[in-house]
Amino acid sequence: MRPNSPPSSLNSPVTGVGRAGGEGCWVRFGAWVVEGELGRGGMGVVYAAVNSESGERRALKVIHAPAGADEEVAHFSREVRVCMALHHPHVVRVMGVERTGPENGALPMEAEPCCLVLELCEGGSLADRVRRDGPLPVRQALEFFDGVLAGLGHVHQEHGFVHRDIKPHNILLAFGSDGRTTAKLADFGLAKAYDSAGLSGLTRTGAVMGTPAFMPRAQLINYKYATPEVDVWSTAASLYHVLTGSTPRDLPPGWDPWLAVATSPVVPVGKRGVSLPPGLGEVLDHALSDEPDGGFQTAEALRAALNGS
Repeated sequence: MRPNSPPSSLNSPVTGVGRAGGEGCWVRFGAWVVEGELGRGGMGVVYAAVNSESGERRALKVIHAPAGADEEVAHFSREVRVCMALHHPHVVRVMGVERTGPENGALPMEAEPCCLVLELCEGGSLADRVRRDGPLPVRQALEFFDGVLAGLGHVHQEHGFVHRDIKPHNILLAFGSDGRTTAKLADFGLAKAYDSAGLSGLTRTGAVMGTPAFMPRAQLINYKYATPEVDVWSTAASLYHVLTGSTPRDLPPGWDPWLAVATSPVVPVGKRGVSLPPGLGEVLDHALSDEPDGGFQTAEALRAALNGS
């Protein structure tokens, strides 16, 4: 592929991402040519990209960093290298870390960014799927979450990482060569690395990491000491959403979402108007308990309970 030729899979540039400065000029991060934007989050922007040298396609996560944050970005880069050791079929792989800014000036950056090279999951997220098609069939949802919980349990037990922000947006769908669709947990270890590098304090308000709609009360109360149990709760909350289209707690417009986490009860899944097997409803209601001794302590315990429902 010629250095300035567009990737063959891109029919037209995405606004603000594709061509910049005229015909034949495409945004690049080193050898990576941007195809289009996949999503945005608290840490940065994710693009689909193709390597102009090897032709391989990956996801490129460009981390937000303000001017003067070079030391923090360097620290983050070192922290993320630990995440590259995570290998599981249901965890999105971090395949590389690069420090390179965009060429052609199409993407304004205040400091040279850190770019994470990630496994590309072309099926989008479970949040996208529910938004587009509505709640998933029970069998399909349980198949996806059986894999997610297997990956979660592996990382908890073998690496001691706590995700802190599991939600349907961070569960991605990958298409296999056998035609099967696999659910994979994304951003494992990245939130902790982002926080420990000091970047979360530079770019986000507040010290609590996570998403209120899918966060257990225990995580809000003890936000500095997140344990594997908070990930198990958030995974159950994500399954609740995938099955019902609702979040476990009601979050009326205008309410402070953090106050809702602290004070609002979880709505029993049976009250969401969706027909589920009774055993599955019981497992979800138990998993989403806010009592100190409630819920499931490990991903494997929740996985076993779901398989038995």
